[in-house]
Amino acid sequence: MFRRIKEYARFLKSLFFTNVRLLWGMWKLTKLPHPAVTIFGGARIQLDSEIGQKAKTLAFKLVDAGFSIITGGGPGIMEAANYGAIEYLRECDLNSPLCQRGRLVSAGIGLIRLNKEKANPYVQENIIMEHFFSRKWLLVRYSVGFVIFPGGFGTMDELFEIVTLVQTQRMKKFPIVLVDTDYWQPLVEWINTRALIQGLISQEDLSILKFVDTVDEAFDFIKKSCIDCTESKMNM
Repeated sequence: MFRRIKEYARFLKSLFFTNVRLLWGMWKLTKLPHPAVTIFGGARIQLDSEIGQKAKTLAFKLVDAGFSIITGGGPGIMEAANYGAIEYLRECDLNSPLCQRGRLVSAGIGLIRLNKEKANPYVQENIIMEHFFSRKWLLVRYSVGFVIFPGGFGTMDELFEIVTLVQTQRMKKFPIVLVDTDYWQPLVEWINTRALIQGLISQEDLSILKFVDTVDEAFDFIKKSCIDCTESKMNM
């Protein structure tokens, strides 16, 4: 009995501090102007690579169109996206007297002790979570669109969690765009030749994902899908 009480008390303590940190993260994240788009992708992708430059350019175009950018706050695609957002502000400051200097347009949601990963230097609002589940919740909660660039296990985890939320109607059907069809082609083949044929997903589920190659395709699809977008509403 005492062992169970002790275990329960330890859990309550952990739950309290987790919720406090989560509420703090929500408070900081709600400072971002809405609507917001979350950009996912591999932390090992170089900023000056072709795919890294695509992430940077897309973030630039989205901020120019009035979207805020949310990332995981780390290196790779995350750094490229935050960099694109900051680059827009720099150009805006130089070229437009009406530009609101220093305004908040992007945030990064990191994780404590994640492979010694540090926040990239372009994050404006840096939010640090202790657990993956709270980090992922914040990455999704306030976004009206999601862009997934090539990445590894972490990117796949984030992708399929979002798809599952839409599939199970726990989240509205916001645009989910996967960039670089060549990279995602094996996944498309598996979906069509395994999961779909064996009845594990429906034909309707296939419409959740949009595969593109160019920045303009991704930008146009998100902008068109988000004409009436408001803050994300989730049954979570």
